[in-house]
Amino acid sequence: MKNVNKVPIWFMRQAGRYLPEYMEIRSKNPDFLQLCFNPELASEISLQPIKRFDLDFIILFSDILVIPYALGQNVHFLKNHGPSLNCINSKKDINYLNFKECLRKISNIFETIKILSSKKGTKNLIGFCGGPFTVLNYMIEGGTSKTHSKIKKFVKEKKKEALDLLMIVTELSIEYLKMQIDNGANYVQIFESWAGLLESDEYIEFIVKPNKLISQEIKKHSKGIKIIHFPRGSRTNYKTFAEEVYCDVLSLDHSYPQEMLSLLREKNVTVQGNLDPKELLGGAKKVEEKTKEVLEKFKSNNHIFNLSHGILPKTKISNIETVIKVVREHETPK
Repeated sequence: MKNVNKVPIWFMRQAGRYLPEYMEIRSKNPDFLQLCFNPELASEISLQPIKRFDLDFIILFSDILVIPYALGQNVHFLKNHGPSLNCINSKKDINYLNFKECLRKISNIFETIKILSSKKGTKNLIGFCGGPFTVLNYMIEGGTSKTHSKIKKFVKEKKKEALDLLMIVTELSIEYLKMQIDNGANYVQIFESWAGLLESDEYIEFIVKPNKLISQEIKKHSKGIKIIHFPRGSRTNYKTFAEEVYCDVLSLDHSYPQEMLSLLREKNVTVQGNLDPKELLGGAKKVEEKTKEVLEKFKSNNHIFNLSHGILPKTKISNIETVIKVVREHETPK
């Protein structure tokens, strides 16, 4: 009998707007942030894709912007617009002096994790936070942005204030992740979604250093925890990130240099990714082809199948089922 490895699979944003069962809950709960803070509903939403697809990982239903909320920033999610925050310019604009009080404001999330931990069975449970620079980006821009002009200007012209705020976000994120681990998460993912905005020294200071600190402090807190980093858009800087920041798993988009795969094998770091979510909007045959391409690309690495970003709202459920079927039928030699 042949010895084979099965590739585990989950999807970023696997609990969300493409699922009718999620939309049913959402229709009755229009305040997105309060939905994140409702342990009963947030745990139910987290488990919806597990019940439907039997995926290998449960990821907490929440949002990266709970950290600005915990720091006293006004955070709202507007229909057909996305997140909206009051813009800040310095640490004087937030309440950062008492992290215990900050965490108390979002403590219902830990109750959600407790519920999920009690129901996860053999599944892995992923907690998460936003990467510090990504969270700071939203705090400075006041929401989503096409140009990111405010954060770019802030980093260049008010570097000290930017680094002060970055450290506050980093330290609170560390405490937030520790609480997730203490309540039952056995993986944590750090979504540094806007890492690609920076280069050179700025990339080191605003991306590498805070993420490195998060990994160091989390491993001190819990040696058994698995840490996933996703510095999206890093391009050639993926190599710098992997060399400097401890990862058990590194999630890749499509911008990584080819030598990353051999580097990650040498470091015994698992690759996560990286089907383009736009491919899930097409026909089943194309979805199957693209899924097989990803499996072939990472066949020599330890691999967790995922996307290069989150599932898009108009994704067909049948296409998700196609991906799962292809991945589950795929075998790689041990």
